[in-house]
Amino acid sequence: MLGHFLVLDVLLLSAVPLILYRVLERLRAYWLTFRASSPTPVVARLLAPIVATYKYTEEEFYGVDGAPADVQAQRKAGLEALAAKFAALEGPKARELNEQLRNLSDVRFTDTNRVPHAFQTVVRSKLKLGFIAAESDGPYIIDVDGNRALDISGSYGVNVHGYNFYKACTAEGNDRIAKLGPNVLGPLHPCAIDVINTMRDVSGLDEVSFHCSGTEAMMCAVRLCRFNTKRKLVVQFIGAYHGWWDGVQTGPGSERPVPDVLTLKDLNPAALTLIRARAHEIAAVLVSPLQGLNPGSAPPSDLVLMAAEARSTADKDDKYRQWLEQLRSLCTACGVPLLFDEVYTGFRMAVGGAQQYYGIQADMVAYGKTLGGGMPVGVVCGKRSLMQRFDPDHPLRVSYVIGTFAAAPSVLGPMAAFLEFVTSPTAAEKYERGAALTAKWVSETNKQMIAAGYPIRVDHLTTVWTILYQCPSRYHWLYQYYMRAEGLAMAWVGTGRCLFSLDFEEEEYELVTAKLMAAAAKMQADGWWWKGATAKGIKNAIVGEYIKGIGGALYAKMFGKTKAM
Repeated sequence: MLGHFLVLDVLLLSAVPLILYRVLERLRAYWLTFRASSPTPVVARLLAPIVATYKYTEEEFYGVDGAPADVQAQRKAGLEALAAKFAALEGPKARELNEQLRNLSDVRFTDTNRVPHAFQTVVRSKLKLGFIAAESDGPYIIDVDGNRALDISGSYGVNVHGYNFYKACTAEGNDRIAKLGPNVLGPLHPCAIDVINTMRDVSGLDEVSFHCSGTEAMMCAVRLCRFNTKRKLVVQFIGAYHGWWDGVQTGPGSERPVPDVLTLKDLNPAALTLIRARAHEIAAVLVSPLQGLNPGSAPPSDLVLMAAEARSTADKDDKYRQWLEQLRSLCTACGVPLLFDEVYTGFRMAVGGAQQYYGIQADMVAYGKTLGGGMPVGVVCGKRSLMQRFDPDHPLRVSYVIGTFAAAPSVLGPMAAFLEFVTSPTAAEKYERGAALTAKWVSETNKQMIAAGYPIRVDHLTTVWTILYQCPSRYHWLYQYYMRAEGLAMAWVGTGRCLFSLDFEEEEYELVTAKLMAAAAKMQADGWWWKGATAKGIKNAIVGEYIKGIGGALYAKMFGKTKAM
C-alpha cells in the first residue's frame, strides 16, 4: 500500500514542472498578445455603450475649437453660403427623389458616418445630400436633372477602368450567356472554365471558389483556413477592413464578442513575435494590402482628422513591402497561411493586384468588386490544401460553404469579358499609364497647395489617393462638402480614400486639382482652418466631451433622465 502512495507521490511531483511550464507558457502568450494587440478596438467597444449622444447647438457649432467671435461669424456666413450652393445644385427632380430616399435605411447609416456625431444636427439641417444618378459619361456622373459631377469615388473600388468599359463588359457578357439565360444555376456555363484558368494564372494558386461579394469571399476564406488547419485564431491588423460580417469586426460596427480574432499593431515587431509564439493556434494571418497607403497607422477617418497633425508617408512603398516580406517569411517558417484580402486592390494596383505590386505570393487570396466586370462578385483562390471543404479521414466533418447565385451565368459572362481584357498587353499599358499620371498629379497638386498656403496634401498608392491635413482642426471633415460643391462626386466618407479610374485623361486630372484648390480656398476663407487651434487643445476638448458623455449616460441610468451638457 505504501508503495502505491510512493508511486503516486512521484507521479504528482514529476507532473508539477510540466504543469508549471504550461502555466508559464500560457502567461507568456497572454503577455505577448497584450504587447502586440492594438488597444483601439477594445477601447472603442468599451466606450460605445457608455458615451451618451451629445449634439452641438448652432451657437456652439462654430466655436468648439475656441475660435474668437469674429472667426465664428466668418464660419457661420461661410456655411450659409455653402448651404445656398448645395440648394442651387439640387434640381427639382432630384429634390423630390432625395426626400423619398429618407426611407432607405442605408442612406441614414451613411449620413451618420459622414460627419462626427456632435456636428450632425446642424449639418443635416443645412446641407442636404443625395445624388440620384441617371447616366454616366466617361468619368462623369449625371443626375436626373442633367447636372454633371466628376467622379472620384470609384464606386467604392469597383470602377478601375471607367464606366464605359463596364457597360461593354456587361453587354458582351450577356451576349455570351444569352442562350443559357442569366439564372440557370447548378450547371456551369463554358465561360466558367476560362474564368477559372485565368484566375489560377493571375493568383498563382491552385483552386478557385465563386461567391457573390467580397465580404462573402472573405467569410469563405477564413472558414476554410480554420477548417483545414484545425486552428481557431485569426490575426488581422489595425485599420484593415475585411468586410461587414461580425466575424472580423473587433471594434465599433459589431457588438458580438470576437475572442478568436487578434487585431494587432501593423508594422510592429511585437506582432511578429506574437505570431511566432502562437503559430500553433493561428489559422490565418489576414492582410489588407491597401494599408500600404498608410503604413503603420489607421487610414484617415473623421475621428482621426478632428485633431489631425501632419502625417509622413515618405518611403511608404519600401516600408510596407519589407513588412510583407517579413510576414511571408514568418508565415512560411511557422506553417501559418498568409491570406491577402484583395477585394479592393485586386486588378487595381496591377493586373496581379498587390501580389504583383509588392512581389509577395500569398497562400490564399480573396477578390471582389471590379472583377465582376460590373456585376457583384466574390472569388477565393487558394492552395489546394487550404480549399478542402471535407475531411477525407472523417466523413462527417465538413465545411459547408456554398451560395445559390455563386457562379451565376449573369456574373460569369461579364467576368470572363473583364478578365479577357485585363490580361491583354493593352491593359498592362493602361495600368502603367494610370499610375504614372497619378504620381505626376500628386506632385503637381502638392506644389500648388504649398504655393497657395493651404494646409492640404495628397498622397497615393497607384490610382488610390487620399487627402492629408497639415494643421490641427475639428472641421477637416467639412472639406468634403466644399469638394462636392465644386462638382466632385464622392463616396460617403470624403476624408478617406478617393480613386482615379483608368479612363481619366490629363485634362480630368487638372480639373480635379482646380476643384480641390477652389474648395480649399473657400474652406480657408471661411475660417475653418483657424490658426489658433492646437492639436493638444483639440484632443483635450474631445476627451472632455467624452467624459461628459459618459457622465451623462451614468446620470440617466441612475436617475432616469438626461443631464444637460
